Amino acid sequence: MDIHDFFHVKISGDKLHATVLRKKTLPEEEKEEEKWTKEEWLTFLETKRVIHGIIEAHVNQLVEDPFQTETPLEIARGKAPIPGQDAYLTSPYMKVDNAKATDETDRVNLKEVMDIPMVKKGDLAGEKIDPVPGEDGMAVTGERLPARKPRDFPLRPGKNTRVEGNRIYATKGGQVSVQKRMIHVHPVYEVRGDLDMKTGNIDFTGSVTVQGNVPSGYEIKAEGDIHIFGMVEASTLQAGGSIFISGGVSAQGKGRIEATKDIHALYLNEAHLQAGGAIYIRQTIMHSVCEAGEEVLCKDSKGQIVGGKISAGKKIHAKEIGNAMNTATALFIGASHHFLADMKREEDMLRQAKEETTKIRKLLRAFERKEKNELPLSPKEKVMKLRARNTLKQWTKRAVEAADKLQDMKDIYANQHSGIIIVENVIHPNVDIHFGKYRRKTNTTYSYVNIQFIDSEISIRGATHV
Repeated sequence: MDIHDFFHVKISGDKLHATVLRKKTLPEEEKEEEKWTKEEWLTFLETKRVIHGIIEAHVNQLVEDPFQTETPLEIARGKAPIPGQDAYLTSPYMKVDNAKATDETDRVNLKEVMDIPMVKKGDLAGEKIDPVPGEDGMAVTGERLPARKPRDFPLRPGKNTRVEGNRIYATKGGQVSVQKRMIHVHPVYEVRGDLDMKTGNIDFTGSVTVQGNVPSGYEIKAEGDIHIFGMVEASTLQAGGSIFISGGVSAQGKGRIEATKDIHALYLNEAHLQAGGAIYIRQTIMHSVCEAGEEVLCKDSKGQIVGGKISAGKKIHAKEIGNAMNTATALFIGASHHFLADMKREEDMLRQAKEETTKIRKLLRAFERKEKNELPLSPKEKVMKLRARNTLKQWTKRAVEAADKLQDMKDIYANQHSGIIIVENVIHPNVDIHFGKYRRKTNTTYSYVNIQFIDSEISIRGATHV
C-alpha cells in the first residue's frame, strides 16, 4: 500500500512547521507488513512540498515503526526570518527608571527617577544609531522568507539642537527631551512649591517643574516635559514630551493627563491618562482610564489593575488584574477610538500641508518666472516672496512630522492583533479582554498567564485555574 493512503502532511500558516498526521490505522496483524523506506518517506514529503528543515530523527521513527509512532509528529522545521533593527535615537540623558517600592505605603526614592537631565551649550545631547539589516528565513517548502526591512529616518535638529553627521549637540543650555526621531533642549520653568493662586495656570514653551503638589482645578501645558515632585489631583496636564509624577494621581474622575511620549506615576485613582508612548505605574491603577500608544506597565510593588479601562497598542503587563470582588475591568489591545481620531487628525494635517505647500510653490514659481524675465518685483511682492518662503518651511516641517507620526500609528494599527497581555500573578473573573473587534471575558481565576490573539481567537496560555 502507499504512504498516501495512511498519512498526510499539514504545513502551518507561516510555513515554518510541517506535521505528519495519520489518516487511518491498520489491524494489528497487518502492521508489521506495512513499512516504507527512508527514501520513500522523503519522496512522500517532497510530494507534499516539504523539502527543507526535515527532522531526520522523526523520519527514522516513521521508517522504524510508522503505526506505533505517535502523531501529529513534527517532521520539518523552517527558519524564521530575523527582523532588521530599526534606526533609533540614544542619549546619555535618557531616563533609567530603576527605583523600587516595596508596598503600597512606601514612597520610592525618586531622586534618580526625577533627576532632570540638563545640558550646557555645545554638549552632546544624543546620537542616531543606524538601522541593522535583518536575516531572511526559509520555509519548510524551500521558499525564502524575507526579513522585515528595518526602518530608517532622516536625522533633523530639534529645538535648540544642531546635527553633525549622526550626532546631536545642544545650541543652548536646558533640559534634554528625547523623542522618537528628534531630540529637543527646552528651557525650564520651575515652581518651588505647590501650584496655587499666586502661580496660577501655566502655559510654557519649554519644560515645567513643580516641586510640590498640583491641586484640583489647575492646568499645566508644556511643549517639553512636566515634572511633578508631589501628587496631582483633578487637574489638567498636557506635555509635548513626557510627564513624571512622583506622588501619584487622585483625580476623582475629573481632569486629564496627556503626554505625546510617556507618563510615569506612583499610582492612579480615578484618573484619565493618554500617552503616545507608554504609561508606567509603580503601585496600582484603580478605576482609571489609561490609553497608551505602546504599552501600559504596572508590575512593580503590588502591580494591581482594578476597574476602569486600560488600552495599549502593544502590551499590558501587570502582576494582578481585577480583584476578589470581581470588579468589572476592561483591557484593550490595539487601536482605541482616541487613537483612530488622532490618526485621522494627522492624515488631515498631512493632506492640508501638501495642499498648502503646492499653493506656495506655485506662487514662488510665478515670482521666479517674473525675475527670470528681468521684471523687477514690487516692494509688496518682495515681502510676499519672503513670507511665502518662511511659510513653505513651516508647512514642510508639519508635513514631515505628520508623515512620521502616521507611519508609527499605521504600524500599531496594522499589528493590533499581535499585542500581548502579561499577568505575573492572578487575573480574576469579570475582566473584559479586547483584541481589536474580538472580545473574551474571564469567568474564572487564572494565574501566570500570557494572553494573545492566536488563530482568530483570544488565547489565555499557560493558565492555571486557581
